[in-house]
Amino acid sequence: MKFSFGVLYILLFLSVTLSSCSNIKFVKTDGIDFKIKGTTYNYIGCNYWYGGYIGFYDKARLIAELDFLNRQNIRNLRVFICGEGDSSYPFRISPSLQESPKQYNEDILKGFDYFLAEASKRNMKIVFVLNNNWEWSGGFGQYLEWSGKANPPLPKTKLWDWRNYSNYIAQFYSCDSCLAWNNAWIQKVVNRKNTITDKLYKEDECIMAWELANEPRPMDSAAIEPYKKWVHETSALIKSIDKNHLVTIGTEGVISTFYSGNIYSSIHENKNIDYCTLHLWPKTWAWYNGKNEHALSDTSLNKTKKYIEQHAQITKKLNKPIVIEEFGLHRDGNSFHPTSTVSNRNKYYDFVFKTGKANGISGYNFWGFAGIPENYNPKDFMQKGMSYSADPPQEEQGLYSVFMGDSSTWKIIQSNIK
Repeated sequence: MKFSFGVLYILLFLSVTLSSCSNIKFVKTDGIDFKIKGTTYNYIGCNYWYGGYIGFYDKARLIAELDFLNRQNIRNLRVFICGEGDSSYPFRISPSLQESPKQYNEDILKGFDYFLAEASKRNMKIVFVLNNNWEWSGGFGQYLEWSGKANPPLPKTKLWDWRNYSNYIAQFYSCDSCLAWNNAWIQKVVNRKNTITDKLYKEDECIMAWELANEPRPMDSAAIEPYKKWVHETSALIKSIDKNHLVTIGTEGVISTFYSGNIYSSIHENKNIDYCTLHLWPKTWAWYNGKNEHALSDTSLNKTKKYIEQHAQITKKLNKPIVIEEFGLHRDGNSFHPTSTVSNRNKYYDFVFKTGKANGISGYNFWGFAGIPENYNPKDFMQKGMSYSADPPQEEQGLYSVFMGDSSTWKIIQSNIK
């Protein structure tokens, strides 16, 4: 058989191209496991929601914190790349990435470019959260307010009421303008070119996954089908743009689907959803009575164990990995101060890691990393001009924060990293 030089050139080009692609370290799935270049990828990481923001506001702080995390072998970070609305509501990220529909803050986006570039230097993987069910970053409620749905019943205001809030947020999945703005944001981010590395985000191996939203829930039974449609269409949109990265929904588990395992299963069996998630918030979910001495009661730990086991069984049937991407416990005595002890938290962390390992959990992101103790905000809630911390603006500062100085917690984490 005779080969022309043209054919030989094409074969050589394909060989080099395929070899180059095989060396790119994108995270993939293989049944219930994550893989990087064929090697199983299990991790213990953290929530670092503000990482991209301080990439713009405080580069020195970002470098110090990434260096610290790197020394702790924490190389998977769950980061919010969202933030909508102005600063009129005090318990919200300010300033935001998107103050009004399709008006994006390029300066802060450049901060995310810097963050990605620095994370990449440390061989870190990033899960980017694209929206939020809750008000503290603007989220679904802000999109609804932009669309003309007046008087949102926001927490810590006179209009607050859980039932009214749920009904309000449930409208997001049927709001055409909201969905269009959300899709525009997704396309903006996924197609973005990093101004530092010149890499397109959709081609950056530092990114592990795109997450549709933080803790998205139907919120009302009437919104279940629109919610499922949103999961289907939004994940399909991302996959149509980006063939390299994983996509996940960001749910808390069955607590976000009216305790229905069937709904949880149905949204995660979608071909465009690569892995499953669950969250653990024993105090918020009233798994114990809130008193510090009951945080590690048999009831609380048993509910934690059963919740992990339930989701591990579901996801094994789906043949997809699962990540415990949020979990936390108050400091001892329900204190917020970084010098307070964290004995209960340490025991809870260790319990979650060991229970997860016994049930085939592939990854963990504790909530959350807050850097040096000096980042502690002495007021109960974040106020304009304060340092970003692990605890978002609507929660007491120091509530779930893990500071650099929490050496006993870092020892627990290290002992569970393999």
